[in-house]
Amino acid sequence: MKPRTTLVTLFTAALLLFPLAAAQRIISLAGEVTEVIFALGAEDQLVAVDATSNFPAAANDLPNVGYHGRLSAEALLAFEPTLVIANNQAGPPEVLAQLEGAGVQVVHIGSDLSLDTPVENVRFIAGLIGEKEQGEKLADELSTKIAAVAARGAELEPKPRVLFLYLGARSMQFAGGADTASNVMIEAAGGIDVGKEVGFVGNVPFTPEAIVTAAPDVIIVTERGIAAVGSVDEVLKIPGVSETPAAKAGNVIVFEDLYFLGLGLRSGDALAELVDYLHSLQ
Repeated sequence: MKPRTTLVTLFTAALLLFPLAAAQRIISLAGEVTEVIFALGAEDQLVAVDATSNFPAAANDLPNVGYHGRLSAEALLAFEPTLVIANNQAGPPEVLAQLEGAGVQVVHIGSDLSLDTPVENVRFIAGLIGEKEQGEKLADELSTKIAAVAARGAELEPKPRVLFLYLGARSMQFAGGADTASNVMIEAAGGIDVGKEVGFVGNVPFTPEAIVTAAPDVIIVTERGIAAVGSVDEVLKIPGVSETPAAKAGNVIVFEDLYFLGLGLRSGDALAELVDYLHSLQ
């Protein structure tokens, strides 16, 4: 997974260049963008979405342009978009440049690894589509929820040791560490990110010895990871994982990928679920 970068300056520049967009024809190239547009009640402006746009369920009824990392300018232009909203994983860059060359406005949401990011993105997207007042309300609600849940997480004592596993397939298994969305969520929930503690940066391959050393009390996996390996029981059989306190106690929590990792409108809900789970183990 690519690291996220700060694009706050692009927020301001884009808002200046594209202040309001009544009756836009929007292509969303990020699930976290799509869910905000729906929450703002502006889904009628969406002409297509990308493969990560699976929430709300109605997003699955929209035309889909596929994975946002393998875009085709011809396929996108067929929808006659006036505005394309992407995250920093959209590409290839030359495709986005082709869209701009054709007169389509292409803007990027913020991608800083912080729980401030979803709040800022709500305001940014709302400004783009002329729903500033509603966006401010959503942003305030999200900010308040995240702060309240993080406060509950801070009450955990002792702090639980938590490991995130990103399982793409039986042969593509990674552990999360610093500079990841999972690290942001684990630490905001009051846990110790043991991947970061043992020196992992990003989502990286791991050795059984490293996982044993990390000694997590809790393991987080995504639904896509469970689909890749078959079941939670299969996760607990992964070499190294099987020897952890988490595996011996059966402490595994599963989240839908975008819900937990998207740093989006539902991040407060995902954080609340994680905090509730960690509290339930004490």
